[in-house]
Amino acid sequence: MTIEHLDLEYSAEDIRDFIEAAVATRGSENRPRFYAITGSHIYGFDSAESDIDVRGLHMAPAESYAYLDTPAEEVTVNMDGTTEGFEEYAEVDLRSYELKKFAQFLQSANYNIVELVFEAPTVMNGMPLEMDALQDLIREFLPMNVPHAYLGMAKSNYYKHLDPEKAEGYDPRAKKFLYVYRGLLGAQYVVDYGDIEADIFELANAVDGGDAELVEDLVAQKRSGDSTAVPDALEERARDAITGQFNAIGEFPTPDKSGYREALDNWMRKVRA
Repeated sequence: MTIEHLDLEYSAEDIRDFIEAAVATRGSENRPRFYAITGSHIYGFDSAESDIDVRGLHMAPAESYAYLDTPAEEVTVNMDGTTEGFEEYAEVDLRSYELKKFAQFLQSANYNIVELVFEAPTVMNGMPLEMDALQDLIREFLPMNVPHAYLGMAKSNYYKHLDPEKAEGYDPRAKKFLYVYRGLLGAQYVVDYGDIEADIFELANAVDGGDAELVEDLVAQKRSGDSTAVPDALEERARDAITGQFNAIGEFPTPDKSGYREALDNWMRKVRA
């Protein structure tokens, strides 16, 4: 998927201008390098109300880590309301990680960052050779503990928002069911295919037991206005599918990251060179 396939009110050029203004600010030596659209737009259930989530990485000078005031780990814009000066891009949420922080997320097999590398439509890529090499590097070590991360996300969202025994935070909207179901399907997909897939429709069709029709109905419910709980019949189907998928997940492979940290370090050295 490319950004041209997304129905956005901003062009790729608009978003690149936004990134440059936000990350390479006056007095900063940050160099924006790689950015892509993530969130619901790559999960397959974006709606008219969905923000545009832009994530990526920038580089500060490597020598700046030698001083007491080390570079900020991340730059954020419009994450908690509209940032002053960026009203024109109020619908765009930006989170830019310094290369070291980005690699730390990769080292911990953070599924959000792994999806960013593999699945997200790119809006800026000043290092295509390096990003292709990073994909090959990660694939060599998959599944690592990426399935565990997906499963953890699914369980966390379920107990936070979909457990009827917990009044605080209980929020049985279509979006919440989709997040949980996507996490369970994503965990199994990594184990089955040794690869990454973010789109819930693709996951439902690829993973044994996945219910593509349920996904279609939940997404339609979300897009019709996701301000109320799902109808009882749809909720029952969603809970049955979530329980069934959870029960179907077998024992995950023991995470093996031997050599992964060193490989990431070597990749970072080449990127900073």
